[in-house]
Amino acid sequence: MKKALAIGIATAFVAVSLAGCGSNSSNTSSSGTYKDGTYKAEQTAFDAHGYKGQIEITVKDGKITNVLYNEVDKNGKFKRDDADYASKMKAKNNITPKEVDEKLQQELVDSQDTSKVDTVAGATESSKTFKELADQALKDAKN
Repeated sequence: MKKALAIGIATAFVAVSLAGCGSNSSNTSSSGTYKDGTYKAEQTAFDAHGYKGQIEITVKDGKITNVLYNEVDKNGKFKRDDADYASKMKAKNNITPKEVDEKLQQELVDSQDTSKVDTVAGATESSKTFKELADQALKDAKN
């Protein structure tokens, strides 16, 4: 009888312990349950430097598989391709717009969760815009 009681208590303890490990989050980005497709978002206005962010996120098998982020000027030129801007940014912040974009894109693919994408030092505004647009694009992808 004592053995059965001990087993029952141990089983109850394990069940309670495991229940505490479950996730109660409704954030589908951390669970990888997106609808397959390509999702886009774009800022409506240009920033103080004359650029606006654009993002395209591809989801396959419920996971983010590719992210393309750019900041574009009114003439359609990408910030990442502006050599003068990149040179000044590199001198001031030791990073270029292309490096920022690539880092943000890879972090989102790796983490599958915009809240886990770190702000890039020297590119706070671009990081903020990236995360906002990614959240906006992924709204339609959530199951």
